[in-house]
Amino acid sequence: MKTLKNEIRLSGVGLHSGSAAAVTLVPSEGEWINFVNQKGTSSVTQAVIEEDSRLTGFSLPNGMTVRTAEHLLAAVAGMGLEAVDIHLEGQEVPIMDGSALPFAQAIRATGFRDNGKKSRPRFLATPLIAEENNGARLMFAYPSEKLRVTYIIDYSGTPVGLQKFSCDITEENFYNIIAGARTFGLTSELGYLRQHGLAKGGSKENALIFDENGLVEGQQLRHPQECSIHKITDLLGDLTLSGPVPTAHYVGLASGHSVHAKLVRSLRAVFAC
Repeated sequence: MKTLKNEIRLSGVGLHSGSAAAVTLVPSEGEWINFVNQKGTSSVTQAVIEEDSRLTGFSLPNGMTVRTAEHLLAAVAGMGLEAVDIHLEGQEVPIMDGSALPFAQAIRATGFRDNGKKSRPRFLATPLIAEENNGARLMFAYPSEKLRVTYIIDYSGTPVGLQKFSCDITEENFYNIIAGARTFGLTSELGYLRQHGLAKGGSKENALIFDENGLVEGQQLRHPQECSIHKITDLLGDLTLSGPVPTAHYVGLASGHSVHAKLVRSLRAVFAC
C-alpha cells in the first residue's frame, strides 16, 4: 500500500471554530486512514458520523472528535494515498484556502513509499441510493469500471444557480481539476451559521462568498463550475469513512454531507466495514 515518504504538518484556522488548528500526516505501517492520539489509533471506518448537512464531523473509539475533515480526507483518496496516520491538534482540521489543494500539494511534494501491505481495491456490485426531503436530495451509486462522480447543485435564485460537473476520479484529475475548488456560501446564510456557532473562522481567504449580485470583494472563480466541483471534494472526503473508496459512478443531486453519511452507512453494510 502507498503511504507517505515523510511526515507532513499543516496549520491554519478552523473554519467553524475560528481557533488555531494543525494536522500532521505520518507514514503508516497499517491500512487506510487512522486518527491517532495518546489513547490509541482508530480507523475512520469506526467513525460515528454526525448528522449534519454543513460539515463532516465524527467521533472515534479512541475518544477523538474530528470536525471539517472532508477536504483532507478527499486529498488522501484523490491522490491515491492508501495508508496514513493522522494526528490532530484540537478537534478541527485547518481550512487552509477552503479547498483540498494545499493537502494535495503537500502529499505530492512529499511522495510515496510502499509499506508492504497488499492493496485491496473494492468494486460496487449493486446500485445504492440515499435520500432526504422525500427525494429532493439524492445520492446514487452505480456499478462502474471507473471511479466517476457526477454532481448537480441547484441554488436557483442565487448567483450560484444550477450547476453540473462530471469527472473520472484519477490522481491527475483530482489534482488539476477537483482539489482547487473552494467551499462556498451565501451572505444570506451567515446569520444562521453564526447563530449555530459555525463559520467563525470563515473569510474571503478560505471560502467563496456570494451575495445577491455575485462574488463579494473582488473574488474570482478558479473554474466556471467551481461550486459543483467542490461538492465532489466533499463527497470523496465523506466516502473515505466507508474505507477505500469503492469503484462506482456516484451521482449527487442537490445533496450534502448528511445524505453522503447515509450512503456511507449503506457502503459499510455492503462491504461489512
